[in-house]
Amino acid sequence: MGARPGAPGEGWDSSPPGGADAVPAVAPRRAVGQNARMAGSRGAADRLVGLLLFLPVPVVLWLFTRAPLGVGPSLALGVALMLTHRLYARTWALARADRRCLWCGAAAGDGAHRVEVVEPQDRTAWRACSARHADRLRRTLGWIARHRLPVLAGIGGAILLLALGGPLAARGWLGPVSFEDLSHTFRALVALTVLPLALIGPFSRDPGPEPPRLPFPVHIQSLIGTSAVMWLFRVVGAIWLAQGLVYWIGKTAGGR
Repeated sequence: MGARPGAPGEGWDSSPPGGADAVPAVAPRRAVGQNARMAGSRGAADRLVGLLLFLPVPVVLWLFTRAPLGVGPSLALGVALMLTHRLYARTWALARADRRCLWCGAAAGDGAHRVEVVEPQDRTAWRACSARHADRLRRTLGWIARHRLPVLAGIGGAILLLALGGPLAARGWLGPVSFEDLSHTFRALVALTVLPLALIGPFSRDPGPEPPRLPFPVHIQSLIGTSAVMWLFRVVGAIWLAQGLVYWIGKTAGGR
């Protein structure tokens, strides 16, 4: 009596279609899926940590422009946060420079495009997740490199003006110039510097020299992505510029 159909027995091949070699083929596919999930989880974790590491930046600006603790303590705390930020933020950013996109902050992936920059202290290599993001990044960084002296003067000069002049103005040592005057001047200088950068830089026709020589380190923008920083420049820059115009027009008209 022959073996029953569908039951193991003599003359019946229990191996799956395609032969025994088809079984191990499932393992590579499963490994690829696991790797993709791990990469996605790591990318999400990097985004969250990067955002947390970026938070001292708006805190410093708040301390500089609002002086909630008083002029002297607020400026001192702001300068301390600014100087110590690079000690941990830059270390974290450089450790992930090979796996995160400097433009969008997402995982760079296997086909990442290499982007080298010359920062004030050293030459570093970063990644972009696509050719389009690499192009936007090179154009933005190239614009900064071509205008590095005005960018350095606008941002660096604004910080020095407020950090050095703020305490003097608060004590009345600058005559009619008040801390509020310097605060609005600081915002206006920063706005006039970052607005052209954010509005023109990513869309400039010339990507600029390779590698671009930058006036400031790029680890801060890498925390949340250069694209997000450009949007912050556009929004905050426009608000600060409008606030400055309203303030100075009102002060001039009111004779304050």
